[in-house]
Amino acid sequence: MVTLKTMDSSIVSFIILILIYINAYNRAEKVFMHYKLFIDLIIINMALIIVDIMGWVFNGLPGSMNIIYNMGFNLLLYIMAPMAPSLCMIYANFHVFRDEKRIIKLKRVLKVFLVVNAAISIMSLFTGWFFSVDAGNIYHRGEYFWVHVAYCYLLIGYSFFFVILNRSLIEKRNYFSLLLFFLPQTVGTTIQMFYYGVSYNWIGMMLSLLIVYFNIQDRGLKTDYLTGVYNRRESDGYIQAKIRNSTGTKSFSAILIDLDEFKSINDRFGHETGDAALKDAVSIIRKSLRLNDFIARVGGDEFVIILDIYSREMLEQAVKRITDNVEKFNKDSPKPYKISFSIGYDIYDINSELKSDEFFNHIDMLMYDHKKSRY
Repeated sequence: MVTLKTMDSSIVSFIILILIYINAYNRAEKVFMHYKLFIDLIIINMALIIVDIMGWVFNGLPGSMNIIYNMGFNLLLYIMAPMAPSLCMIYANFHVFRDEKRIIKLKRVLKVFLVVNAAISIMSLFTGWFFSVDAGNIYHRGEYFWVHVAYCYLLIGYSFFFVILNRSLIEKRNYFSLLLFFLPQTVGTTIQMFYYGVSYNWIGMMLSLLIVYFNIQDRGLKTDYLTGVYNRRESDGYIQAKIRNSTGTKSFSAILIDLDEFKSINDRFGHETGDAALKDAVSIIRKSLRLNDFIARVGGDEFVIILDIYSREMLEQAVKRITDNVEKFNKDSPKPYKISFSIGYDIYDINSELKSDEFFNHIDMLMYDHKKSRY
């Protein structure tokens, strides 16, 4: 029979998942794909915890109906268990490519394997392949239990190495969080495999979701959904902080970039291609800068970069790297559009006593001067 010691970790995990779910569901960002996937992960794990607890509740109780309940809940557990790592794979894939069409195709492939797993799980009621329940209503792992577990490990392992192999496509501040996402659930499942009667897999999954929530999902309030860079609100606060911390010997630089002919790209090729152009623009900017340089999207086709540079020569070198990478992109890219930037840049002069909005307007004017000189 079930004991509170058997269930306590599951109950704690369930309560924490409810709190995360309430917080995530009440946010405006829930309409976006990455939030929908995250909420789906929370829901499937809460459902798995309930099913697992119910299996423990009926395990060992006398009576034919209790045997049916025990078999039924364990059947549900085996059918549903691979759904969690499958969703983890989908979640990781989306953070790499941010492509909803790829997600639809991946879901179709994973559904095939989930149907096969469900069929074998149902057959286990008669064959005992994955699990069995004896006449005394005691659950036992089946002869091919390891196949089910190996399938779940395969999904997690594939997702882990998928993230590593595609690290160049992932926002650097999200990369290590995505890697850590797979660690607690793997450790928890491994402990449960070797120590039957404990439920550390749910603690592992809950910790994985907490890592993602605090390090990736919560950043959604600060970042632009499409491009992954910071948004205007964050850039305003960041520039204000840089001005406050500037001294006569240490200041900062700002670069304002406008994606030329963005409206034309949208009109000629459609908004989906326009979105791709914005992503390409961000990719070019990122390749040109250091890891910790601040990038924000401050308008439909405008980006601001804040650099810890107070040397005119170094600032101009950074701008040159950007323009060189634009040329390289246009030379190598098979896409139907060309990327072109109008750029304004300057070093913040503490003696000017410009406020953040005034300094932004200053580099905005420099950017438009550059645009006028070219068109």
